[in-house]
Amino acid sequence: MTGFDHPANIIAKPLGGERKNREGVDMELNRRDFLKGSIAVGSVAALGGIMAGCSQPEASAPAKDEAASSDKGVVAPPDTFTDGKWVGKAMGHKDYLYAEVTVADSKIVDAKLLRNDDTIGIGSVAGPMMMQRILETGNLDVDTVSGATMTSMAVRSAVADAITNAGGDPADFSLGAPEPAKDGKPQTADVDVVFMGAGTAGLVAAAKLLEKGYSVMLLEKNDIPGGSMSMTYSGVLSAGSELQKNYSQGRFDDQVGMNLDARLEAVKKSVVPELNRFDGDIPYQRAMYENSGKMVDWMHDMGVGFFSMGVNPLYGTTPYLAPGCYMGGCGYAMQFLVDRIGALGGQIVYGAKVTEFVKNADGAISGLVAECKDGGKWTVNARAVCLTSGGFAANQDMIKEHYPEYGEFDFNCAPGSTGDGIVLAQGEGAVIECMGRELGAFLSTTPQAGSRFEIAFAYRTTPSIMVNASGDQFGNVNGRNHAELSKAVRNPDNGGKFYIITDEAGAITTMKNDEWSTDEYKALFSRGDMVHFDSVQAAVDEYGITNLQQTLDTHNAHALAGEEDEFGRKDLPQINTHGGVWVCPCIPTFYLTTGGIAIDPACHVLTEDRKPIANLYAAGDVCGSIEEKDGKGYGYGFDAAMIYGFIMADTVAADLK
Repeated sequence: MTGFDHPANIIAKPLGGERKNREGVDMELNRRDFLKGSIAVGSVAALGGIMAGCSQPEASAPAKDEAASSDKGVVAPPDTFTDGKWVGKAMGHKDYLYAEVTVADSKIVDAKLLRNDDTIGIGSVAGPMMMQRILETGNLDVDTVSGATMTSMAVRSAVADAITNAGGDPADFSLGAPEPAKDGKPQTADVDVVFMGAGTAGLVAAAKLLEKGYSVMLLEKNDIPGGSMSMTYSGVLSAGSELQKNYSQGRFDDQVGMNLDARLEAVKKSVVPELNRFDGDIPYQRAMYENSGKMVDWMHDMGVGFFSMGVNPLYGTTPYLAPGCYMGGCGYAMQFLVDRIGALGGQIVYGAKVTEFVKNADGAISGLVAECKDGGKWTVNARAVCLTSGGFAANQDMIKEHYPEYGEFDFNCAPGSTGDGIVLAQGEGAVIECMGRELGAFLSTTPQAGSRFEIAFAYRTTPSIMVNASGDQFGNVNGRNHAELSKAVRNPDNGGKFYIITDEAGAITTMKNDEWSTDEYKALFSRGDMVHFDSVQAAVDEYGITNLQQTLDTHNAHALAGEEDEFGRKDLPQINTHGGVWVCPCIPTFYLTTGGIAIDPACHVLTEDRKPIANLYAAGDVCGSIEEKDGKGYGYGFDAAMIYGFIMADTVAADLK
């Protein structure tokens, strides 16, 4: 291991002050990662082929791989705006983003992304789109890509940095926000099926219906597709799939993740009897798991790759969306589905916000109307209308109405999750359910790097402890993890601040994290989220976590004795503080809502008397949680969105015959 690889040699910039490595070297980027050079920043060309109507950014080819080196010290920019190629950088959502700007005669004649490690399917798509907008207009103040604001602003800042490095003034290219074009015209389409939203469930259902020969259009209010799909930290339970059988070779046939009957029995045991509406039956989860294997095989047969973590002690033998859920696999799968929809003749209209239903002469729902960013309007007549618009975690008013206990907390969710589809369906008599239930929390960093960075399971993969604002441990997050984190952040006794505490070995583990097939957590160091202190007391002085030393002493005593701690944690890691400590400020964060439209197990939208609304279907987070419908706590929401999108396609096809 070289010195550049060592976590201690990476700059850490905490809130309230600057920290350097133990040698006093101020390094902003891990050299090993920098020398990897640029990567392809996303295939916008595949997405661009099906962009229609309201918003049609030009497709941009992926950037070519380019090597870079930062061995030399900082060089002052030239005194005048100088021709040539210049590199700038800015912090994106996950890590530094690098832009190359070519200058000639005091003008930007070319610009491209050299490296963009932001979320696959979100930042990877939005980055090239934003760069293209700047290049075409010569204006840094172009509109951000809706659905990917953080990456958009990082591209803008990286280009500005390159201009500065070239000796230019970014102010000369800050021409003010352009007036949005309002030259759009009314447009009409007639299709078999129209979707409100191009998220997880919508993309799955649309692709499947196109394969069955039906015409399809999706109306998406953001500039990019995917909804929450690219943000997921999950794989797909696929008991009964041929993919699982092939992997198992008879070795794991009785495992819950492999055997359908075993899976359903395990689910039944977790149902709360008093919340179950079906006399012990679980119709919604039964429908989900009876179709999960079919859906996985369908996706695999069409070309979506899967990745298995092998016999993993945490997740058994479940295959995950390729190349692994923590490496952007779901984002890759999303882009695959978008490309397939285009190849099969489907159409996605971006920048199109659905505002109302089309009604036929009998008053039945027969399509959707969408208002476009360019001032135009789409009226889409259809035989079936599918609501796949997501939940309402980005709508604080709805949060306060339906989840008042969570009204003051931030939700780190897909920006399009504003509840539009729920409100629209309610206007037609649809009933909502599963509101007000307990919401689970995931872990993210605090926004000292400009954004919250998802570290959903860092407390499991990094040998560490987690403490509150006083420096005390507060529960067993390794057990009922999402629920425990939710309880912790809602408990005022914890002070609303949390910290992961680890040692040199823990920092290396985080930097070189292979356990869950992810290397994303290495960004904690370049972002400045993971901070090194030469002593425990220095960390206490910085953050006010006064009880930290006592907490570490108690924890280490349990660890050395090989005994459980007071929270029931087992196999405790010893935290060695002779080399100081590493601290990562973090916060449990809510990501989604679980209440929504009532549907039957076939995805028909239901009224209060449980009757279906003609021609109206729904799947995904726009619906009330599938698990909670059967009296079970929320879980596997990504599975439910994908699988119920799969089910919805079959239902719509059967109803249209």
